[in-house]
Amino acid sequence: MLSCIGRCERPWAAAFLLVLLAGCGASKTPMNAAVTIESEPSGAAVTIKSRECGVTPLRLTSLEPGKTTVMFTLDRHERTYATWSLVAGENGTKTVTLKPLVGFVTLKSDPPGAEVTLDDEPLGQTPIHRVAVPIGEHTYVVRHENFLPAEKTLEVEANYQYEFTHQLSPLQATLTVMSRPTGATIWIDEQRQADKSPARFKLAPGTYTVAVQRGGYLRADEVVVLGPNDDRKVDLTMLPGEAPEGMVLVPAGPFLMGQNGGAPDEAPQREVHLEAYYIDRQEITNIEYRKAYPLHLYPEGQDHFPVTGISFSQAMDYAAKVGKRLPTEAEWEKAARGTDGREYPWGNVFDKQLCNVEESSVGKPVRSGRYLLGASPYKCLDMAGNVYEWTSSWYEAYPGNELITKDYGQVYRVLRGGSYLTQRFEARCARRHFDRMDAARKDYGFRCVMDLPSDPDGATSP
Repeated sequence: MLSCIGRCERPWAAAFLLVLLAGCGASKTPMNAAVTIESEPSGAAVTIKSRECGVTPLRLTSLEPGKTTVMFTLDRHERTYATWSLVAGENGTKTVTLKPLVGFVTLKSDPPGAEVTLDDEPLGQTPIHRVAVPIGEHTYVVRHENFLPAEKTLEVEANYQYEFTHQLSPLQATLTVMSRPTGATIWIDEQRQADKSPARFKLAPGTYTVAVQRGGYLRADEVVVLGPNDDRKVDLTMLPGEAPEGMVLVPAGPFLMGQNGGAPDEAPQREVHLEAYYIDRQEITNIEYRKAYPLHLYPEGQDHFPVTGISFSQAMDYAAKVGKRLPTEAEWEKAARGTDGREYPWGNVFDKQLCNVEESSVGKPVRSGRYLLGASPYKCLDMAGNVYEWTSSWYEAYPGNELITKDYGQVYRVLRGGSYLTQRFEARCARRHFDRMDAARKDYGFRCVMDLPSDPDGATSP
């Protein structure tokens, strides 16, 4: 006699088992259907008519012909039902595939296109949308060339949806700074470095201004673009000369001042000759202003933002306190545009990516020197936008200007360069703005100049 637990040797015992296991295909009389039940994966519990018959793979004998419904249960898999029509005398194999319980995971990365492995198996490239992952603990790793990998372990629950976005950190670049002559002080984005040239630095990818300077030589600089994991070398040659730290030399000579066809008070354009002078490379910053006036307050994290809300009188007082002065209109304009009469410090075509004006959509001052590629011919920064800059000049008519206005005269002082609140027209090198000496608008700042020392005969050095 056959049953779902094998052949019994004693007839009375077999009869008893047939009664007990009738739900698994046994009955009082011999059945003539036998089935081997398998599952993928194996180890599933098999239940027939509420009776647990064992785990797969399982051999059941003496099953009743006709329809039989079998339930399969396995940890971390969906409960599965199979209905089979058994034929008398059948002797075969029945197989079911169990679906694992899953959650759904969406993975994104910046930059996209990162390779993802799940439990060390390839999963695809980001973005990966709603991939089914079996429940339980899993670890995935996101890898992108030249970026640090991102790794995460998560416990996936049935039918839950998970979404993760990874901002991948680029591998640092290596920058070697060399100079001729060697032993120069190095600045990276206007931050003085402890090491002197030659020196190596680990930097995040980005655009940097690298500068070197040492006694008896003028500052030399270069804009460097570093990609992830780059290994770059900069070799800067300094020319003989002197300039105070943080300042650049504007050599003696003529330049074109003013603009025909611009605003009426900019005309006529004319050639102006200036003696050599030094001018601050950047606008005076909060930290610089605080060194002179310790009670100066400003928002945290804005040490290197331009000082703002400054009146003409305050700017004059600061310049005198640090042994400098405010530039004249002519000095400011030459430093901003060079000798070729260009519209903007970088050239004649406006580019909102090179300055902080209204069209740039920043809406507030930014760190001094941020727009490295918008430098003037003499390497001065932020001479278009960011903050207006006071000059020492009265707002008066240029020689040959026939405009009649009550504003001319020794009443208002001139500001230059436009600001983050003005449009591109105001940020042109030739554009003039004027205000009362006690005005201290939130977009008013300044930079300073310094005269060259005189030689023993009374002449200034070139």
